[in-house]
Parts: sequence; structure tokens; C-alpha cells
Amino acid sequence: MDPLHTLRAIFEILVLWIIFYQLYRAFKDSRAAAILGGLVIILLLGVFLLEILHASVLQRIATAIIGPGTILVILFQTEIRTALAKLGTHPLLSKLFLKRELTSDFPSRVCDSVAYLVSKRFGALIAICRQNKLSEWASSGTTIDAVYSRELIGTIFMPKTLLHDGAVIVDHERIISAGAILPVSNKELKDTSMGLRHRAGIGLSEASDAVIIIISEETGTISLAADNNLQRNLSMDLLKTRLNELLYTTHHVDTPEEHTTDPHL
Repeated sequence: MDPLHTLRAIFEILVLWIIFYQLYRAFKDSRAAAILGGLVIILLLGVFLLEILHASVLQRIATAIIGPGTILVILFQTEIRTALAKLGTHPLLSKLFLKRELTSDFPSRVCDSVAYLVSKRFGALIAICRQNKLSEWASSGTTIDAVYSRELIGTIFMPKTLLHDGAVIVDHERIISAGAILPVSNKELKDTSMGLRHRAGIGLSEASDAVIIIISEETGTISLAADNNLQRNLSMDLLKTRLNELLYTTHHVDTPEEHTTDPHL
């Protein structure tokens, strides 16, 4: 390969990287950042391969399918957004751009508040941010900037209060919003006992990388939604284990004997 041609290709890739990185910085507090990260990976790999292979035919084919591809994007918008968001929040990208330091007792404090809600039979929906900030859904509720605590959570979800029907959104161990409205999943669920809280928790897990705790007001059972997956009937010990896995580690292992997973998720 001509060295000058190689240098030109590398220069173009660097320029594209700088442009996308600046866009990423501009939108880093929204879910658009994760989607942008996924697009960057796909575009850079595509440009790099086509330049190396001198694949002029493939370039023409790629140009030709842009029109039909637009139709696919419209038809499968939700699925594509979810896939790109997951790619954008890959651990490698997280290490490069996003740093999230949590105190070691945070899962314990969350479990303490959940145990209190269960003992009082208070229904609840708690969304904990990971890489996605959830700003678009947090803005639908009442802004709160307070350290996460059992007392505050118990007050918010006390029945007949103005905020108890919505979701609490937690970012970096602080409650940033209460009474927030979350996206509701359109998936057909076999279990008819799951109400609006469960559908909202599943919906947010489809649209982001958040960890969502759902407490049933009717049964007092605990469910956990994350990564487009729902675990039901969790014990307090298992909830704490899962929170540690999801919030602090990259890889985690389910323990199916202690929970049920909805087959439709």
C-alpha cells in the first residue's frame, strides 16, 4: 500500500474521531452519548476496512443501501437504539471516557431502604444510573438533589403523597428526581400480575443501561430489571449481590435457583 495513502487514511480517521469525541462531550449527560459511541465504533471500523481493502465496489454498495437502510432504521428504531447504546457503553469505552466511583456501602443502603419499603408494603420504582444519565426521564419528575437515604425513600413512596406513583432516579448515590415518568414496555408479558411499575421498569431497561428496582405494593415482592432482563421474587441477600455485580463489576452470573426471569425479556 502507498505510504501516503495510508497516512491520509489515518488522518481521516483521526479527524472523524475528534469530531465524534467533541459531539460526545457535548451530549455526554444524555443517552445520546451512548448511541454516539456505538456509531463511532461502526463508522471507524467501516472507514478503516474500506480504505485498507480499496473496496470501491463495497463503497458503491454501501452508498446504494443507504436509502433502504433508512427504512430499516424507522422500522426497528427501538431495537437499533438499544443495540447502539449497549455498544456505546462497552466497558472499554467506559474506561476511556466515563468514571463512576461509588462507595462500597451503597448497595447496603439501597437494600436497607428496600427492606423498609417491603415491611411497610409501599410500592416503589427506583432507577439507578450506570453510564446513561437518564436526564430525559429525570426531567419529567420533580428535581431533588439529596443523598440517597432510607428516610427520604420511605417518605417519597409513602402512599397518598404526591410523588409516590412515579419513579425515583438515582445518580451517583444522589436522588436527582422523584415522581419521574418512565417509558413503558410494549412487550407482551405472560404474567398478568405485573402492573404498570413492572412495565415501566422493563421499559427503562430496554431504553438504557439503568438498574431498576421494582417493589410490588400488592405482594411486597422485589423485582430487578437490567439489561433488558427482569428478575422476580428476589431475596434481600440476592438483591444485594446483584446490585454489587451490576454496579461494580463488568461480568456477572445469574443464580436462577433464587429468582425467576421472564422468558419474554
